[in-house]
Amino acid sequence: MDEIIGLLEKLNFSKTEAAVYITLLKNGSLNGYQIAKILNMSRSSVYSALDNLYKRGVVFLLPGDSQIYKAENPNVLINNMKNNFIQTADMLETKLEQIETSNSEERYVNIQGYDNIISKIKELLLTAEKEVYINTDINLYKFEKEFMELKERKVRIIVFSFSKMEAENLPVELYNHGNLECVGKETRIMLVIDCKRTLVADRGPHREEFMGAFTENSLFASIVSEHIHNDIYLLKLKNKYKKDLFDDDIKINTILENR
Repeated sequence: MDEIIGLLEKLNFSKTEAAVYITLLKNGSLNGYQIAKILNMSRSSVYSALDNLYKRGVVFLLPGDSQIYKAENPNVLINNMKNNFIQTADMLETKLEQIETSNSEERYVNIQGYDNIISKIKELLLTAEKEVYINTDINLYKFEKEFMELKERKVRIIVFSFSKMEAENLPVELYNHGNLECVGKETRIMLVIDCKRTLVADRGPHREEFMGAFTENSLFASIVSEHIHNDIYLLKLKNKYKKDLFDDDIKINTILENR
């Protein structure tokens, strides 16, 4: 009996409530006085426990003038408790996610390691609802499964790269310069999901390990989205006019330009 009481205590029963429920199971229908006598407890503590158990549907009153209680069938009770727990857990998960979303905009989460970054990219892709923007030289087939799922959900996937990229049979709009010198090297990824969530990561010239950051900061998402769009615009202008329109005449002589 002590073991069962201990288990019931883990399920939010007090020790007295657990003892009262077990006593009713063993003895059928009883009133509070009879239960108190069997358990050698005060009637006030037993009646208090019965009141709590009745409100929770663990015991119920039999029809009639006298207050005779009967325990709920254990199978029914446990199933009800499981269902209530699942419903509460689901509701709590939703509420906690809302709190996290409202507080996460200004947070930047650092991610280290190639495998961790690839895993995070896959996770983020599956959150997309409308559009995905990507600037990368990472093999796109690493995300084939995620791309195919997004295709089913009619999510538009736009990819830009300075490298020669392969995307045959992938549901992506690919724009690339086809710089053969970059073939085979995986050095960078810029990813924007629905203009809300952004991941940026790279492998530096003196750092073999991939490092990056993820954020839901709206300004950062806009900056990276604009950057990817401008790369595509410049490429399309170059193809349209058959020449590179970015020349010395439009430069402004900055550190960035002179690297």
